[in-house]
Parts: sequence; C-alpha cells; structure tokens
Amino acid sequence: MTTEGYVLLGDIISSKKINDRAKFQEKLIEVCNVINQTHENDLIAKMKIIKGSDEIGCLLKSLSPLYNIINGILADLYPIKIRFVLVYGKIDTGFATNDISQMDGPAFHQASQLMDDLKKDKLIFKMTTSNKIWDTLISNNINLIYILKKKWSPTKIEIIRAYEKWNDQKKVAKELDISQQTVSYHIKSSNWKEIKKMEKELKLSLQSLGSA
Repeated sequence: MTTEGYVLLGDIISSKKINDRAKFQEKLIEVCNVINQTHENDLIAKMKIIKGSDEIGCLLKSLSPLYNIINGILADLYPIKIRFVLVYGKIDTGFATNDISQMDGPAFHQASQLMDDLKKDKLIFKMTTSNKIWDTLISNNINLIYILKKKWSPTKIEIIRAYEKWNDQKKVAKELDISQQTVSYHIKSSNWKEIKKMEKELKLSLQSLGSA
C-alpha cells in the first residue's frame, strides 16, 4: 500500500569528530524521547536514530510542529549541530509499522538527495512539498534564524535561555550571579526580541499550512 506523508530527517554535522560517540548516542536518544513525548499527537512515526549515531528521523502528521521540533533538537544538542530536510512524498514500504526505520519509498530517496544538496549549501534546512513557493519561504526563514543564532556565544545562550525560562532580568541576574545590565546587554545585542517575533510568525505560517 502506498501512502504519502511528511518525512523529516536530521543528519549530525561532523559526527566523526565527536569524541565519545557512545555518550552522544545516549544524549541523542534522550533528545528523541523528549520530542516524542512533547509532540506525541503530531507524529505518525516517532523520532528515532536510524543510522548509527549519524541520522534521526520521524514522520509528521502535518507541518505545524516542524519548527518547534527542529529548534528543540538544535537547542538540546548544542554545541553539536544538525541539519534537517523535510519531504512530502510517497511511502510504499513499512507505513503500517509506524516505525520510521522500517519505511521506504520515493519520499525517502528524495530526502536523501535533498540532504546531499543541503550539505553543499552549508545551510541547516531544506524542504520540498507540493508548494514550491512555501518551500522556499519556510526554508529561508529557518536558515536565516539559524544564521542569526549561530553568532550567539555560549554566555549569551546561557543568559537567553535563563531569560526565556523566568522572563525576569533581575531573577536571571541573581541566578547567574551577574549584573542586570549584563543581562540587558546580551538580550538586546542578540536581537532576541526580533528573532522571537520571526519565530512566532513562522510558527503561525506553518500552522496555517496544516496538512495541506
């Protein structure tokens, strides 16, 4: 039986340079489990490792959770980087198993080719569906946000994550034992407010596309 679906694959960047691969695999399994719990109702096939410690994948019901999943994995695996491709296409093997590692078909072959193209582009996301205009707009938005965040230092990331957790500069300053001025500086210099607005609008766009 042939069906169609949203195949999302992730490929670890420079995986051969990871020193403790066993420890990293444990971390990767943990990250996949978090995604599966958080997005239980969004997945047809759960996120899991499908090629050693180099590649992960899942099957989405729609585009709605796409950015949340990608952003969550990138944040949890930091400083390890990962690139993603999404393809809406035909799956002719293993769909009934609900196991991404048992599935195959044109969508997976296309995703593999797309991943090769992405490696050459040195970006972190590319997608192809039936709507080429949306493919370009969504891909460009995700890559742009990533490029902006890539400039954040480890200190800036720590402060921003704390601020996103507590939404209170004074509390962040107290918890991290730094001045409020330092917190304010890092939030402003990171363009955090502007990026959050971009992320919000991106998520709304993905939700509006739904499963179409």
